[in-house]
Amino acid sequence: MKRMISLIAGMALALLGGCAQPVRNVAIPGPQDRAAYQPQPYQKPLPPNAYGSPMGANPYGTHVPLPDEAAYVRAYQAQRQPRMMVVVLAPKHAKTYAAIHANKNDFDALGLSMIEYLNANGQIDIQNPAMAKKVLKREEFLRLQNGDPAVLPLLKAQLNTDVLVEIQASPTAQTSSGLPSVRLLAQAVSTTDARILGAVYVDMPLPMSKTHINIYTGYLADKIMQSLANVWGGGGRAINPLTVRIYNAAGVNDVLKIKHLIQKVPGVRLVVDRGITGSRTTAYGQLSVQYNGAPDDFYGALQQELGVSTGLKAVDLQNNTIDLEITGPMVLKTTTIKTTTRIRTETHTTVKTVHQNPIMPAK
Repeated sequence: MKRMISLIAGMALALLGGCAQPVRNVAIPGPQDRAAYQPQPYQKPLPPNAYGSPMGANPYGTHVPLPDEAAYVRAYQAQRQPRMMVVVLAPKHAKTYAAIHANKNDFDALGLSMIEYLNANGQIDIQNPAMAKKVLKREEFLRLQNGDPAVLPLLKAQLNTDVLVEIQASPTAQTSSGLPSVRLLAQAVSTTDARILGAVYVDMPLPMSKTHINIYTGYLADKIMQSLANVWGGGGRAINPLTVRIYNAAGVNDVLKIKHLIQKVPGVRLVVDRGITGSRTTAYGQLSVQYNGAPDDFYGALQQELGVSTGLKAVDLQNNTIDLEITGPMVLKTTTIKTTTRIRTETHTTVKTVHQNPIMPAK
């Protein structure tokens, strides 16, 4: 038995000895040999968008639409292509930038990325925010940068901006992860009446890399697109009233007469006063009109309801705003009185037209 075990053990050692390979020493290149340490190129994946899918197979600019972009573009075209502007309200103090190892260019990149998304591959009219700095006075521009809503009418009057998309960006430690982030607050505001058309916020983790900026501004842009498509398209319970401004009326009563007539226009569901003011010589009024249709359709229906072709003129008709100017007396109702008088065998008929409730222009 012992002899058998010894024989088996010997055969095993012989097999192991036959399979063994000689060990050779390999020389390791020194640090002076740079050719031995060249980096190996590998294809890097493109950054994902806010929904986890690649931003495009072509890294040189192929446009991949956000989920709500198509509905947003359709509503934009139906809304008479309102002009939009994107403004980033960045921190003001150098200490704030130093605390997160960022600079002003990093925050400017937020605005550029947001513009790129909302531009929808050139289908949307996005205005250059630098024009606001050139057109507005220095004090007015600083108020815009501080988010003062009182500057909105200036953008409307001087740049014909219809919608302002504001992004407030500031560092915060109040996150679910407990890690420092940049809180992004975005809202779309109508410059006509300061209505909030859409609002959303998100916490963007540091660092402010291109990947992070693209992901989180993509999320903000899609939510803003969704809100604008809903409001402009009248979806759900969205309210998107026309703003009707009446100029050059002789008095407040004349503005109220026009309001009463607007309420009778087919398709008008609601008319709300947004302020009517006047002096001894002139009056001005602003009405919010809920109407099922475009502004030009409303103006045509109003002219038909008034039954006059002169006296009321649309001096501006764009996006969701109509400026009406009273240019002459408007006789809205006439009553014909027919009187018959018989004298012996002769009959005399007198026809008298009485004008009622005329709307007069300012003197």
